[in-house]
Amino acid sequence: MPIMNWDNSLDIGVKAMNDEHHGLLDIMNQIYDAHAGGKRGATINALVAKLGDACTAHFAHEEAYMQRIGYPGFNNHKALHTSLLMRYGAFAAQIRAGGGLASDEFFQFLKFWLSSHIKGIDTKYAAHAVGAAR
Repeated sequence: MPIMNWDNSLDIGVKAMNDEHHGLLDIMNQIYDAHAGGKRGATINALVAKLGDACTAHFAHEEAYMQRIGYPGFNNHKALHTSLLMRYGAFAAQIRAGGGLASDEFFQFLKFWLSSHIKGIDTKYAAHAVGAAR
């Protein structure tokens, strides 16, 4: 059972970013499913590292996109990305130190992060992109 399913509320109207968001959700669900299936150690650690790498790449793509469209909230959005990556890094370190055991708090963070960041933050640059295209 996934931690979260993709639905239209996560669609920001920018295909490339939607595709990447969908990919992030897929990896989050892989981590959750592996954890729920009793996997620990190297399996969880590898998936957590994979998600970290995917998030880093996605944020770089998203930031380049925001600069390309002249999004005025770029600096604040970039600062949020930095903060999220730092918090994610702390969870990843905790999981590694715990032998690949992910906590409920980690999964709550993932779900809140993806949902609130996309719906509350990413929709702002998407709305700007629509306005800039006119």
